[in-house]
Amino acid sequence: MRYNRLSKEQFDSLSNEFSIFLASNSIDKEKWDKIKSNSPDKVNLILDLFSDLVWNDILNKVRFVENISSTHLFLFKCNKNSINSIIVKSKNQSIYLNSFKGQSWILNNIKSDQVELLRSTKRYKTNRNDEIFSLISKGSHISEGQLFIMFDERLLKSSEK
Repeated sequence: MRYNRLSKEQFDSLSNEFSIFLASNSIDKEKWDKIKSNSPDKVNLILDLFSDLVWNDILNKVRFVENISSTHLFLFKCNKNSINSIIVKSKNQSIYLNSFKGQSWILNNIKSDQVELLRSTKRYKTNRNDEIFSLISKGSHISEGQLFIMFDERLLKSSEK
């Protein structure tokens, strides 16, 4: 198994897709019921294969990932061959970056000595999807990229001054 097995709730929400997956592998309801009754190892293999297929499809579409805590923002843009990161740290103990107010404060005080910024771009060491999945496994979540885009634009503007 390449990724994590989907949860029961995730399988339930993907029941139609799972049925199609089984059918595409020539497994009808009767055959699936027999496999479930007689071959637990084969059931696990099929569930793992489907989970990997779903994860792979999701990860292929990911453009942005973020991990936000009260003191740090880890923002990632996932390109085809590389990943861009913006890491923001607040030295101000009264600013909580996991709030809209804290993120606004950081954007408005980006040049302050109370803000540490790091930008980088790195090529994927292994496989793009594996590296994105690793970030998700460590607490990041897939996003639409609004924070990354806002910080990227603000950093570009501040570097032009």
